[in-house]
Amino acid sequence: METVLENLSRFAEVLAVAHSPWAADWDDAEVSRAFQWARYLEQLSRRLEGAGCAGARAAVRQRLQEQRRLRPRAPPELPRYRALLFEELGRGGELLCGALLRNPAASAPAFHRAAAWYRSAGSDGGSAALSASLGRAVRVKAATRLLRRAWGSEPAGAVVSATGGQILRERLEERLRAAGGELPERQAAACEELLRRAFPGGGEEEGGGGEAFQPLAALLLADEVEGGEARARALDWLLGDGRVLAALGRALPCSQLAALSARSPPFARRYLRLLQRWGRALRYDAARTEWAPPSAEGPGWRRLLEHFAALWRGPPPAREAAESALRGLKAEDGDFEVLGVSVWTDLLLALTR
Repeated sequence: METVLENLSRFAEVLAVAHSPWAADWDDAEVSRAFQWARYLEQLSRRLEGAGCAGARAAVRQRLQEQRRLRPRAPPELPRYRALLFEELGRGGELLCGALLRNPAASAPAFHRAAAWYRSAGSDGGSAALSASLGRAVRVKAATRLLRRAWGSEPAGAVVSATGGQILRERLEERLRAAGGELPERQAAACEELLRRAFPGGGEEEGGGGEAFQPLAALLLADEVEGGEARARALDWLLGDGRVLAALGRALPCSQLAALSARSPPFARRYLRLLQRWGRALRYDAARTEWAPPSAEGPGWRRLLEHFAALWRGPPPAREAAESALRGLKAEDGDFEVLGVSVWTDLLLALTR
């Protein structure tokens, strides 16, 4: 079992390199070794699906789930490194080719080998859907890069945001259709994988910032008919990953977060808990007469006030939830009316003057 897990970790490293600038250094021999690892993954999957392997299959699935829960830290030179999903074991070639075809730094041998595999998959009638899916993935990646470059101008920003949300919805719907009648947990895993790739590191890929999250925000702000099941899946994923939610809270304009809170009570509850955690981390600096975060990277007083002010100015559900939370927290701190004693008192005073 340990050897199998070590080999799976090795392929995860190969996959991370295929996404990175280091793929530019791959020659024919290194490309062949990478595809050998992909074939190993596929052979392992076939063996685990065989009769009498239910115990081994369950053990591998459990260990991979444990690895994912531990969230191994990606090395700085390989930011796309992550633990594999059990459902990915039979898709080694697809994962590797998808990474290389999306990577503009990939060497010529790597690109041509991936393209050859791509054509081979497409020539098989049963794999035509796979070939078409990979083709769409490459086109969407290119379109996304162009859209991000156009982000800086208004009203182009609104168009980019809406287009990005539509692309994200279509990709999620494609994953759900591909999962078909599979178990709900497999459908959820397929959507989670796509979202994690779209927003790796909490939106830190390719410069990060609020624009990286705009497609997700656009999808979440769509109405239930327009967003469909894709919107619900994206919301479930966001609420289940505190790291991404915190990154979203730092990156998006406060007005958008207030709008999301008004649209979705579950989001409002998690968002307010996030703001409470940020507020509790602040400490009053008597020398400067202001509330300060424990580190320069943490959200400060002004940013926290901006968040609550946007909720205060937002639709009634958002304002009512924010006011109720602040008054309850102020009461827990002793219900003082003096500045500098409770961050919640200071927030309420700033909002109601």
